[in-house]
Amino acid sequence: NLMVTQQSLVEAGIPLVHIERGGDVTYHGRGQLVLYPIIHLRQARLSVTEYVFRLEELMLQVALDWGVDAGRDCRNHGIWVHGRKLGSVGIAIRHGVAFHGLALNVNISLTPFSWINPCGLTGIQMTSLSRECGTEISLAQVTPLLLCHLAEIFLRDFSAIDIQDLSPAGVA
Repeated sequence: NLMVTQQSLVEAGIPLVHIERGGDVTYHGRGQLVLYPIIHLRQARLSVTEYVFRLEELMLQVALDWGVDAGRDCRNHGIWVHGRKLGSVGIAIRHGVAFHGLALNVNISLTPFSWINPCGLTGIQMTSLSRECGTEISLAQVTPLLLCHLAEIFLRDFSAIDIQDLSPAGVA
């Protein structure tokens, strides 16, 4: 599902990283809000289906905050606006622990998506919140909304922390 050579990606400054998770090939870039929660599904009392549903709901609520009427597609996970994909879900589960997660296109260049079949789907268009709203939207504007909805949808308190707070002094 890669439509260009690996050398083309290297020249564009895009690393190709092989990982194991659902959803096939994707692109992550600047202007995309990526959330990779690590959740023990049984302890959280969530089935895989319910977990994916909640990840989609999280993106739907953020889109709605911006007046974008996105929805689900019963055949393909993620969220969609008039046939264009706005957000993707791709997870993996090991020993009952879900990881990887979602990517919501906020203000991202859509060009690299034309170099792949996103999520293994041919002939689809990707979109972003900025494109749908007709105005530039920053990650800083969207992140607090996502954290608020995250707490509501998963019934947990979440807060943003700096990566430096997780690392021993001087090690990142």
